[in-house]
Amino acid sequence: MPPIHPVDPPAKSSFLGVQHAYVFDPVKQTLQPVPDDSITIAIRYPTPDQDEAVKFFLTCIPDPARFIVEQHGKIAELLQSKQVIPTRYRNITLSLKHTEGLADTQGDTITLSLPWIASCGAQSDISAATLEFKGVVSHELVHVMQYDGQGSAPWWWIEGLADYVRWKLDLVPPHWSKRGQGDSYEDGYSTTAHFLDWLSERKLSEHLVREVNAKLLAEQWRDEWFEEITGLPVKTLWNIYKAQYQ
Repeated sequence: MPPIHPVDPPAKSSFLGVQHAYVFDPVKQTLQPVPDDSITIAIRYPTPDQDEAVKFFLTCIPDPARFIVEQHGKIAELLQSKQVIPTRYRNITLSLKHTEGLADTQGDTITLSLPWIASCGAQSDISAATLEFKGVVSHELVHVMQYDGQGSAPWWWIEGLADYVRWKLDLVPPHWSKRGQGDSYEDGYSTTAHFLDWLSERKLSEHLVREVNAKLLAEQWRDEWFEEITGLPVKTLWNIYKAQYQ
């Protein structure tokens, strides 16, 4: 099953700024600020002994908190630009719940569907399921970290960037579309990811991805950014890309 969100997900948060994270010091009985370069991780799920899907997920990713921290660092490197931008969310939650769909991210909370996890356990071996779980968690983590121009960034960019990062992290599943497939860069997900990766071979995409994400911290989305950064409009870039696979 491809990593799609529910058909009618709640509106995504367009939080603008940076969170302040604190921990409680029981000795001093005070709140202590978490260092600026740190994040906090919360993992929520039913008792593994009472839920086979939870047990299977933890078999594939035994320490999800450590995995999120490691991926957070890798994603930050892929998104960083010359302009220093703040970490969007400092407190990140991964929740495994009995819910519809596959995965969803709202603000700083990533939710994975336990029925979907169970279906992976029934259809895949541990190696294939681990790749899928790590890929989906990484995809959703990009949503926690990327900026969206206060909700103005188009759907195809939000989802295409997340899959582009997943590609760069070498967590690509076999069910993805192939390079050159798709009707438009606005198809999102793997179609847009392949397009961005093709641009990266021309030393354009990584620069574009970083700069656009930085712009979306405080600016509204503009298609013209593609031409300003690469020298060509996005539609022209797409046509050149498609022509190479005709």
